Amino acid sequence: MSAPRVSVLLPVYNSASTLQATLNSMWQQTYKDFELLVVDDGSTDQTAGILARCEDSRLRVIKNPERLRLAGALNRGMQEAAGELIARMDADDLSRPDRLSRQMRYLGAHPEMMLCGTWTRPFGDKRKRQERYPVTTDAIRAFALFNCPFAHPSVMFRRQAFLNENLLYDGSFYPTEDYELWTRVVHGFDCVNLPEVLLDYRVHAKSMTGSDWENMDAQACRLMDHQFRSLGVALDANRIRLHRDIGMARVPSSNLALARDHLADLLTRNQGGAFCQEQAFVNELQERWFHVCMNARGQGADRCKMYRDPAIWRESMPSRIRLGLMNASVLREGKR
Repeated sequence: MSAPRVSVLLPVYNSASTLQATLNSMWQQTYKDFELLVVDDGSTDQTAGILARCEDSRLRVIKNPERLRLAGALNRGMQEAAGELIARMDADDLSRPDRLSRQMRYLGAHPEMMLCGTWTRPFGDKRKRQERYPVTTDAIRAFALFNCPFAHPSVMFRRQAFLNENLLYDGSFYPTEDYELWTRVVHGFDCVNLPEVLLDYRVHAKSMTGSDWENMDAQACRLMDHQFRSLGVALDANRIRLHRDIGMARVPSSNLALARDHLADLLTRNQGGAFCQEQAFVNELQERWFHVCMNARGQGADRCKMYRDPAIWRESMPSRIRLGLMNASVLREGKR
């Protein structure tokens, strides 16, 4: 029997409450030539029983003798997968029926692309709006300088190319190991996000505790430092912290001038596309600046003036719509 074209890589750990719905979403795929490779990372609930009752021959289960956590389970799965393409999946999400066919068809028609992600739609809490990720290679590289450019369980990538380039997950970056891996992938290879929702992403309300968030935040700062250094840009710890806050649009109004100067400095450093295609970086930076200024409070009309600062806009100007939104934000603040 010939090897399947696609391996769907699904790590599980005590996933009994959501696993069956995830499995059903895979069996309903319009594209049939795949294996569902489940890496059971030491589950102690009913996960093993759910998998044992499955009669679909495309299911292949491997059990880790000891818990490897997410990065280790994924790296083992990449090594043992039979398909030339790996599609990631998580045990609490749902793939749309044409997900595999759409991504496989795109990668087949574009051999230069290393990885293909998709847009997603959150479910499980009140959020229903689709999550849109940057689409083109240049936009993805610019976006990755501020935040994770892919929905992890939506990606499909070329297995052997990843292994040849030693593009494996680094567990020391938990819980941001996927983002860290993408920072290595996108700056060396062409990648894309399909501009359509092909995965429903489960959101667990209040699933992240304060300690979890602090760890994620610290690791995000660490990987941003690594990313910039790999691109030849050395920033001190305070600048990295500020850059992280800009990416999260949580800069206090007292630090707006520092944020402006930081972004203006990065614009200058990147002239000629030193570490990212220039226009894509300009577009991403100006988008980040808008959200930073919108979320900052205080300073009244000075906030609007700072938003229009030519150090950020250079040869362009913000749109009338964005200016109107900024002015309205300041007016609402003044009425409180």
